[in-house]
Amino acid sequence: MSSADIDIAAFRSSLIADINEARTGGSATLPDFSENIFTDICTSWLSEVAVTENPEVCHFERSFGSTTARSNGYAVSDDETIIDVFVACFGGSEQLGSIPPEDVRRASRQARTFLEKARGELLNSLDPAAADYGMVERIRHTKGMAEKYRIIVLTDSRCSLNAIESDEIDGVALSFEVIDVERLYRLVQAGLPRDEILVDFTSYVQDGLSCLHAPEISADYDAYLALIPGEILYQLYDRYGPRLLEKNVRSFLQARGKVNKGIRDTLRTRPDRFLAYNNGIVATVDEIEVRHDHETGARHITRVRGLQIVNGGQTTASIHRARRDDKVDLSSVYVPAKISLIDAGKIDEIVPAISLYANSQNNIQMADFSANDPYHVEISRLSAQVWCPGEQTRWFYERTRGEYEVEKSRTAKTPAQVRRFNERTPRQRKFDKVELAKFLLSWDQRPDKVSLGGQKCFSWFMQDLSETHSKGWLPDEPYYRNTIAKAILYKQAVSITRKEAFPAYRAQVATYVVAYLSHRTGRQIDLERIWKVQDISDELVQLMRGWSYEIRDAIVETSNGKNVTEWCKKADCWKAIRALGLALPKSLPPEVGSAETGSTKVRKDNADLTPAELDAMHRCQGVSAQDWIAISQWGAETGHLKDWQSGIAATLSGYAARDWTKAPSPKQAKRGVEILQIAEAEGASFGNKKTT
Repeated sequence: MSSADIDIAAFRSSLIADINEARTGGSATLPDFSENIFTDICTSWLSEVAVTENPEVCHFERSFGSTTARSNGYAVSDDETIIDVFVACFGGSEQLGSIPPEDVRRASRQARTFLEKARGELLNSLDPAAADYGMVERIRHTKGMAEKYRIIVLTDSRCSLNAIESDEIDGVALSFEVIDVERLYRLVQAGLPRDEILVDFTSYVQDGLSCLHAPEISADYDAYLALIPGEILYQLYDRYGPRLLEKNVRSFLQARGKVNKGIRDTLRTRPDRFLAYNNGIVATVDEIEVRHDHETGARHITRVRGLQIVNGGQTTASIHRARRDDKVDLSSVYVPAKISLIDAGKIDEIVPAISLYANSQNNIQMADFSANDPYHVEISRLSAQVWCPGEQTRWFYERTRGEYEVEKSRTAKTPAQVRRFNERTPRQRKFDKVELAKFLLSWDQRPDKVSLGGQKCFSWFMQDLSETHSKGWLPDEPYYRNTIAKAILYKQAVSITRKEAFPAYRAQVATYVVAYLSHRTGRQIDLERIWKVQDISDELVQLMRGWSYEIRDAIVETSNGKNVTEWCKKADCWKAIRALGLALPKSLPPEVGSAETGSTKVRKDNADLTPAELDAMHRCQGVSAQDWIAISQWGAETGHLKDWQSGIAATLSGYAARDWTKAPSPKQAKRGVEILQIAEAEGASFGNKKTT
């Protein structure tokens, strides 16, 4: 077996282990169905390397006469023009094997049948409360906007079938992609999605791109300057999409929006001046072929591999949008480009630096460059050094994919050492950067952002982190312990939705349950207790279980017929759930009753919080910032409130304006309710309603 075969087999073994752990260990957000978990993991990876956008996993299989319709999930691009349907051929065997091409063709035909039925009347026969209803509804909704359909076959085996002939559905292009375990390894584990971007410029321009060769000033890179016709840039982006953008730039654009209005206006009104107005793009390549005419001195770039745009993502996306949507003639549009060939051994060092400095005018923060960001390096260091109480086990932060298996192979050489590693660092205590974002954003009451999906959730988290913490700030040990406590809460919520066998929206319910728990208790959960016990109490589990049903029903009800998955991504959905007054037990769980102060938890000096105090806090948080300001002004002007009461109302208005990132203390809440009662007794109304 070659070294490449050994690497692929090891990659697959790790993948199978993750699937088995998710299926049996309570961390899966999907039904106990290995094929679904396989699809979930793979589509998350494909989203990270920009092969797809916004993937959702949902199994559907039904016979229609002699044909079968099958799907394991779907994805809709941000502009709703590209629709992906995923279908899995999962074997799950211990050994790496090959799948017959006919099995892959059969799966692709089943996915095509599903796509055709979903575009038709299939929705009318589905239960609105079921998960597949949301999937079919979304596909049907985009029927009039879709410009490209793709069926992506995923398999954990090797496949000799490289391509399936393209087709169309009702005039819309339909393509097929086969992603077997070897291609998955190349795309994800090897970290080289750019390998698949091979551009032959002579297919666009007879001689290739005319260029200038920069002086050889460094052994680490070689640079060329060129003018790329706008039409070529359009066609490249149309084919490869966000895959063409270097990952850090892509994450930035996901967080901040892809299209620049000024660029589009120039393209529509004065395309002949585009070259004069635009700064151009910066790109890197892994390989470059240049034809040099020694007689004339002319140079032409004929072919590149691994093309990545590290600056100019907005320019590229805007040209594509203007050509596609506005039908702009790009014949007079040229884009200046600096193209750098990076030494293979320096790619990981130089490319992120190029992205950082080239994008400095767009205010991309260092936090956008997550792989080596100091925050993640420090979390990784803490996970290696901070042991759980009892000093027998620890959590493992997988800062880069595959790091867990690398660490195991490095430190565990014998069966006894492997067993010891598994006992000290169990797989169920491994977490990656996307999971970290979900843990923390759920606790920070941003379930709408978690519901965006892995990569968008992470991009939002990193941007928020850079904006809410001072430069040079790093997490410390108390922060890390609290992070693990939040991870335990989140994983328990996921486990509850799995065990309760909700037919749909499990992942969304899990994040909303944690967010609501944080909100309803004013974040006064004893995270230090959870860290010490490495679990939550039966009472808290029971409370979260009961709330999960009520939150699930409220999410569906407040969607008002909208696609529920999409509704969960909206801030208005979280506002609706936050307004619920879900009942608290007479005896609160032992975790409830501590206050958050920075990165530590401080237990109240007096008795623990009571349900009445939490209800008062909840009622105060149900009043808007505008209404608290109006109450404060009303009290001062009429004399119905004392000066200190008007002051409390003003303070609460400040908390509300910051979306209650700081909850009122029990004492403030008690006074706040008294203020509301005074206003109610006086018949005052704010926001077009009485203060009830």
